[in-house]
Amino acid sequence: MFRQVLRRRFSTSAPSRSSSSGSNLIGTIVERGDSDFATTIGGAGSGVVVVDFHATWCGPCRLLAPVLKKVVSAPDSKFFVVKVDVDENPVTAQKYNVASLPTVALFKDGKLLSQFVGLRDEKFVKAWINENLE
Repeated sequence: MFRQVLRRRFSTSAPSRSSSSGSNLIGTIVERGDSDFATTIGGAGSGVVVVDFHATWCGPCRLLAPVLKKVVSAPDSKFFVVKVDVDENPVTAQKYNVASLPTVALFKDGKLLSQFVGLRDEKFVKAWINENLE
């Protein structure tokens, strides 16, 4: 049982891939692909979704991941993070014109509001999200 609790607590994916309601994903990191990305973004309603377009071979992507995890895990977090591996999900990456990695996009009300490219520090990421929450 202890392992199940740890697995649930530290997992980067949602308990169920079919779950797309934004309210129950706040403060989490989920992995999505071409088949379920639109449903997750649409299911967030008026909520905010931060999307991390990344690749396993990308060094800056691996350095940005803990920054995003720390920001989304904050007690006052009002959003969730969706990770999209661009190598495994080229349709979604192409739809949003992802040409460099990491690319981080912010969706609100199901629409792309803002994005940045490259490795950024925690201070920048927090400011960028807060600026777009207003």
